[in-house]
Amino acid sequence: MTFFLCKLWPYLAGGLIGWLLAGWFARRLKHVAPVEKIVEKHIDKVVDNPEHLALIGKLQRENGQLEKLRFKINRNLESKGSSIDQTEHLALAGKLEKETSQVSLLTSKLAELESANKEIPALKTRIKSFDNQQSQAASGKTVEVEKLVDNPAHLKRITELEGEISDLQRGPAIDFKAAKAAGLSIKMDTDFTVIEGIGPKINDLIHAGGIRTFAELANSDPSRIQKILDDAGSRYTIANPGTWPDQANLVVNNRWPALKALQDVLDGGVYPDGSAKSKGASSTKSSNAKSASTAKKKPAKKTPPKLDIEAAKTAGFKIKQNNGQDDFTLIEGIGPKINELIHDDGIHTFTELADTHVDVIQKILDNAGPRYKLAKPGTWPAQSDMAASNKWDSLKAWQDELDGGE
Repeated sequence: MTFFLCKLWPYLAGGLIGWLLAGWFARRLKHVAPVEKIVEKHIDKVVDNPEHLALIGKLQRENGQLEKLRFKINRNLESKGSSIDQTEHLALAGKLEKETSQVSLLTSKLAELESANKEIPALKTRIKSFDNQQSQAASGKTVEVEKLVDNPAHLKRITELEGEISDLQRGPAIDFKAAKAAGLSIKMDTDFTVIEGIGPKINDLIHAGGIRTFAELANSDPSRIQKILDDAGSRYTIANPGTWPDQANLVVNNRWPALKALQDVLDGGVYPDGSAKSKGASSTKSSNAKSASTAKKKPAKKTPPKLDIEAAKTAGFKIKQNNGQDDFTLIEGIGPKINELIHDDGIHTFTELADTHVDVIQKILDNAGPRYKLAKPGTWPAQSDMAASNKWDSLKAWQDELDGGE
C-alpha cells in the first residue's frame, strides 16, 4: 500500500496544480471587457445627390472594416485566451455607429427633398402660365387669371374690387332726374335711344355687337359701330354713327343740358355742314358740288342780328366787337392770325361768315401761305351761324366735342 501511494502522489499533485491553474485562468477570462455589439442598419438607396451618395459609400466601406475588426477580435480571443487592448477599435466602432445614425437622418431629409422635387414640374407649369398672362397683358389682350385664393377676407376684397372695376367701366350712375329736367327721355342706364340717330332696332344691334354701356359707346370708334350696322344689312346704311360716341360721352358725365343743346345742332345725329366728325366727307363734297357750278363770290351784305352778350357770357363765351366787327376767335379753329385774314378779306360779322362758303374761306387760307395749311374751316360757317342766331349753349356743346374745329 505504501509503495502504491509513493508511486501515485506525483499524479495527485499534478492534478491539484492543474485544477488550481484552471480556476485561475477562468477568473481572468471572466473579467475581460466584452466587445460592444455593433448594430448594422440597412438603408434603402433612394438618393441621387452625388455628395450624399459619396458619403453613404464611405460609411458602407467603414462598416465593412468594422466587421473585419470584430472578426479579428474574436479570433484573437479564441487563440490567445488573454485580454486584448481594444481601445482604438472601440473608438472607431463608436464613430462608425454615429455616422450610421447620421445616414438615417440624411435619408429622411432626402426623402423630403424628393417629395418637394415632385412639385417642381407643377410649379414650372404655373410659372409659365403666369409668364404667358404677363405677355398677353403687355400686348393689350384680355387675360383671364385663375383664382387660387381661399382666404375668406381676400376673396371678399377681390369681390369688392371687381365690383369697383365694373362700376368704373360703366361710368357714373345715370342721373335720370337731370336728364328729364333737360328734356331728354331715358328708360334705363343702357338705353341708347337717348342718343340722336339711334332707334330701338339699332339700340339692340349695338348691344348685340358687344357695346352695352354708355362708357363703352363713348370709347368706341365710329368705324366699329358702322361695321355693326353694315353687318346687319342694307336697311341701316342711312344711319350715321359719327356723333354717337360724342353724345354718349356727355351722357356718361351727366351733361344733359349740353347733350340737349348739341342735339339741337345735329341733323339726324350728324354735325352740320359735313363736319369731319361725321360719317365722312360726303356731305362736304356734296355741298362743294352744289357750289361748283356757281361763282364763289362773297355773300351779299346783311344786317346782322344783335348778339345776346349776356347769353353768350352765361354759356362761357366772351364777345368782342370793334367798330361793328365781330371777333371770330371764339369760333373753334380760328386764332388771332386767321381772324385778321378773314377780316382783311372783307368778312366782318358772324352772319357774313355763316353765309361764306367753305371753299372761299379755304382760298383765303391758301393765299396766306403754307403756314395755314393745317387749318380746317369745314365747321366755321355752321359755328358762325349758331353765334349769329344766339344759340350759345348749342355752340358750346358742339365745341366741347370738336378738336381744332373739326
